[in-house]
Amino acid sequence: MKVYLGQTRAKALCARLTGFGFGEMCVREEFPPRRMPWVFDNGAFKDWTAGVSFRAAKYEKALDGMVGAVGMQNPDFIVCPDIVAGGAESLRFSLEWAERLSWLTVPLYLVVQDGMTEPQVKSELARFAGIFVGGSPLWKMKTGEAWTHFAHRNGLPCHMGRMGTREKVRAAVRWDVDSIDSALPLWAEANLQRFLSGFTPPATGDLFA
Repeated sequence: MKVYLGQTRAKALCARLTGFGFGEMCVREEFPPRRMPWVFDNGAFKDWTAGVSFRAAKYEKALDGMVGAVGMQNPDFIVCPDIVAGGAESLRFSLEWAERLSWLTVPLYLVVQDGMTEPQVKSELARFAGIFVGGSPLWKMKTGEAWTHFAHRNGLPCHMGRMGTREKVRAAVRWDVDSIDSALPLWAEANLQRFLSGFTPPATGDLFA
């Protein structure tokens, strides 16, 4: 299972995370990334927590920076814009953005949100290269396993966002999720240790390769 943690400027911590094989979840305002491999996050959750609508101009500006960067490794995938806990409205929003981003050659992941159903999503899978399980914490943990199986049945990888606790890591391992992300382990050494303890067998460099 691949792991992408948030961005940090601390050189020692960057080296430590790289040693674990952890990549970076890079939000649009944080571009360029400081570790590889990396994922380009759209920042919708950040806007939602701030109580504002999706800042499309900032997202597109960061995308332009990514495309114009010379010699930079492409992200493993790009998170298509979505609406947190937005259900069918979020799906419509993501489909509009998928059309606008159809020129990209980097894999684009669809974020599934509270209220979305497998039949709704399946009819639109041709536009996307993977499933990203977002949504509210309770909904995510109730449906994460089903969405992982859904993605795999349709030949796609499944990523789960904000999986920074020991219990969530154990669930992701148990469900055979392909990748996870979180910023929580970077907030304190105790958080990082609890995060690492969620992996079974105990965390090694080989496990995260």
